[in-house]
Amino acid sequence: MNRKAFAALLPLAGMMLGQIAAAPPAAAAPAATPALPVGTCINLGNTLEPQTEGAWGGVPVRQEDLKRIAEAGFKTIRLPVRWHNKSSDKPPYTIDPQWMARVQQIVDWALAEDLNVILNSHHFDPIHDDPLGVAAWHGGVWKQIAETFKGYPEAKLWFELENEPHKNFTHANLLQTLAPALAEVRKLHPTRAVIIGGENWSGITSLETLPLPEDPNIHPTFHYYDPFAYTHQGAEWTKPDMPPVGRSFPTEADRAQLAKDVASIQTYIARTGKTPFMGEVGAYDLHIPLADRVAYHRTVAEAFKPTGIGMCMWAYTNTFPFFDHKQGAWLPGLRGAIGLKDDTTAPPAPAKPVAAAPAAKSSGKANLSAELAALDAQIPGDLINDPTRIDWASYGPELETSGRQAADIPGGGAARVFNVKAKGAFPYTVATNIPLLDDISAGEQVTVGFYARVVSTERSDGKGILGVRFQENAAPYGGFGDTNVLVGPDWEWHEVTARADKRIRKADAIVTLQLAGAKQVVEIGQAIVVKGASSIQTPTASAAAKPAPSLKDPASIEMPDSLRSAGQLVNDPTNRAWAHGGAGGSWQGIDVPEIWLQKATRFTTTKVGENRWDLTTAIPILPEVKEGETFMVAVVARTISAGTDDGKGLIFARMQSATPPYEGFGDKAFKIGDRWQMVNLPFTATRGFGAGDATVTLHFAGAVQNVEIGPVYIFKTN
Repeated sequence: MNRKAFAALLPLAGMMLGQIAAAPPAAAAPAATPALPVGTCINLGNTLEPQTEGAWGGVPVRQEDLKRIAEAGFKTIRLPVRWHNKSSDKPPYTIDPQWMARVQQIVDWALAEDLNVILNSHHFDPIHDDPLGVAAWHGGVWKQIAETFKGYPEAKLWFELENEPHKNFTHANLLQTLAPALAEVRKLHPTRAVIIGGENWSGITSLETLPLPEDPNIHPTFHYYDPFAYTHQGAEWTKPDMPPVGRSFPTEADRAQLAKDVASIQTYIARTGKTPFMGEVGAYDLHIPLADRVAYHRTVAEAFKPTGIGMCMWAYTNTFPFFDHKQGAWLPGLRGAIGLKDDTTAPPAPAKPVAAAPAAKSSGKANLSAELAALDAQIPGDLINDPTRIDWASYGPELETSGRQAADIPGGGAARVFNVKAKGAFPYTVATNIPLLDDISAGEQVTVGFYARVVSTERSDGKGILGVRFQENAAPYGGFGDTNVLVGPDWEWHEVTARADKRIRKADAIVTLQLAGAKQVVEIGQAIVVKGASSIQTPTASAAAKPAPSLKDPASIEMPDSLRSAGQLVNDPTNRAWAHGGAGGSWQGIDVPEIWLQKATRFTTTKVGENRWDLTTAIPILPEVKEGETFMVAVVARTISAGTDDGKGLIFARMQSATPPYEGFGDKAFKIGDRWQMVNLPFTATRGFGAGDATVTLHFAGAVQNVEIGPVYIFKTN
């Protein structure tokens, strides 16, 4: 029982003491299901799941590969197979017979080497977009797989129905979506092991709510690429959310999280009687040295060893490799790291710089040198960065950065030059990070100020654009205070202030300046970050005299009278630092005196997007969202022009997570005319989100149009 649940029982203790004798016996532990004997396993990754075999820079499977894998001591292979592009989407959903024969050949080779085989459906792309609509097709494919492998040994061949459900494929529809496939398998294989993974790419937390059929031969699985910011650093296929290169492992936070994850598996086994297995685990080889990959695998394998679960490495040779097919040799140290016999020697770990001993910490303040302490004494609040440094970590696929020194640069005569060669799909795909020297506690006021100017820009207003955010530099990159800053051609001082809605550890605390909002060249000079002050420069008397609107006093926020009794306001309508993004159009902030709060954002699309979210914005919800809660979202909007049949703007809305893979609910579409109007949209939460993680997103790329969005008010109504 967790601590919160235990605390909730304390008020009942007195009443319960008198009822102990009459209380029913505790529920019996669930019957244990024997674990699949996966043992040490390896994926034949990037082989049969690309569009064609080996298309992603890999090589086809050869019979000698299976012999080599068995001789290395592996007990199981996992064979990921893409089926949707090798089958008809119309009944009877016929699979290309040559493809089926190739899959069967590899299975036969593996069984001949006494390897267990996990045969799966991998990248059945349409099922993640339209789970229930594609379920019959998916089931028809599994009918043919079941027929092909009828009579194969149950103890050696197991079926995994679908890899990594995500997007619209969630726990809410998981069993209904997989029902046709499972039914077809059970007709011919009533007791063969069938494997099911959960939503959100089958991450470890998916086990908490994973629904499973009442079937003793169903086995759960999860994947472990944690921390994602480490294992997928620089992985191009994760754009636009590609983790920057340079993350190390393990930090103290990583060790703590790993211990929690191991405990969660032990809890799951005790709660359900089923032992899951780790279907994928690995670290990207392009940007992580081999010695560090060896250390990662050893750390994870040793941590999970007490749970007794099987672990399946990603992957054999084509990606995150264990075997170098060009050299014809196992990569040194990796087999030994996971407990197999290994006659190779792991390369030495690269030397890590030794940090200088920190200065003594003053009460309530970050560790500061004498020079920084002198600066701290001159400015409001507590200094929590080093303003003498501009060698910030920067990243992005279309970025060139350099330093510049000149006497006319304010704040010390030095600046970083950021040449962003193309506008990004999202502002954060190109960014620079200012490291912080102290923790940020929930509720603390944090302010960043910096000098900046634009050298060139493709924006029509001639200004550069920076997204500013206080955040943690670790998955899931939680943060707050998102604000867009427009930068002119002259050096100016800019400030952004916000109140933290979560705690961020010093080791992970940064201010990120997001640069991909435009093709531009900007220069950023000295930056100062403080806690406990709303401004670094002394505020003017007039500004100080006027209190800011506050959610603690919703009456201070201008809104239509009809909304005053709508419910609990859960966003800040005065904060227009929404997360705009997408390469399908543009956005521009405008003043509109005739509407509430006098501000709007104009969104323009010049063509219908491949996805309706190719131009999007996200309005943050501040408190926690719980499953079952109801909301009403009031959107004030108008259409300037639209290429729709009726000339009205077409907007899509949903409530979703602010972090990948952006799981959500309540997809809606609405139209707006050429006059300002307010549209009310009801939502019922089908899942929960943590505080600060939920957003209401608006998608504009469903039509060629020019629409303006004024204030958005979000209310919890129950």
